[in-house]
Amino acid sequence: MSRPIPIEEMVRLFKIHHPTSHLFKIDNFSLLKKHGVEKVESSVFDLAGHKWTLSVYPNGHKSAKGTHVSIFLMNQVSVNVLLTYELFVVSQLERKWHTYGRDEFDTNPEPSTEGFLRFICFADLERKGFLIGDCCMFGVKFYGIEPANPGTAERFSLIEKPLNHKVTWMMSKFSSFNPGKAHQSNEFVVGTRKWRIEVHPRGYNEEKDKSFSVYLSAEGFINNAPKTKTYAKFKLRVLDQVSWNHVEKTDSEWFDSEPDIQSGFEDFMPLGKLDEPYLVKDKLYVGVEFEVISTTNYC
Repeated sequence: MSRPIPIEEMVRLFKIHHPTSHLFKIDNFSLLKKHGVEKVESSVFDLAGHKWTLSVYPNGHKSAKGTHVSIFLMNQVSVNVLLTYELFVVSQLERKWHTYGRDEFDTNPEPSTEGFLRFICFADLERKGFLIGDCCMFGVKFYGIEPANPGTAERFSLIEKPLNHKVTWMMSKFSSFNPGKAHQSNEFVVGTRKWRIEVHPRGYNEEKDKSFSVYLSAEGFINNAPKTKTYAKFKLRVLDQVSWNHVEKTDSEWFDSEPDIQSGFEDFMPLGKLDEPYLVKDKLYVGVEFEVISTTNYC
């Protein structure tokens, strides 16, 4: 199946025709299942005078796992009025959407979730034109509110082996680094986010004086990208400078939107191994390789 008009034009027209909506476009949809990503969450958006997020479970949630896509709307601040909304997935073949109709979001001082476990079955998603070119467009529309001009939209995508996916930090004069403190590499950019490698030469927490600890630290964002959670599947390594038999460990994490969020290993390698062939002539090479990363952009 092919779309009657380009997807970019489809998004532009949708925003004009539905000014009280937020569109959550997901590219590379099949990669979510391939890499075991259970849930995809939108950035925080403003509609109906409140802040919201949309959550999509591409392989289903709870009892719907393996058969349906699940979708939920969550308020980020208290809701003090009764609001009418509609969750949907947009057809890319004709001007219609799949929905279970309008519903009401009750007043609630705390974050709460409304939505559907069995929103649409996998077969209908592709057969009826909701999934084309590995892309889906989910969203929410509010009724009885002052319209935005136009509606809003964002694009979420998983990217395998992104640009600059391998970064190596050369720690020269390693003996001069204070062994009791944390040390960070220069900032580098992968995807729409800034990152650093962090090491604790004599270990961290329970591994203090036992292991060399290594972490990946998520920092700020670039190019006015939405400040939202970032998924990364990555490999941390200390390079073997003689036989290239590197010490490597793999991790995956949803990094929060706040800066200085870390994921890694307290017990990356025993301190007893921190010598040749890894530490040679007072130089140590510590690296990270991103296997997959998520990016979010407004569209």
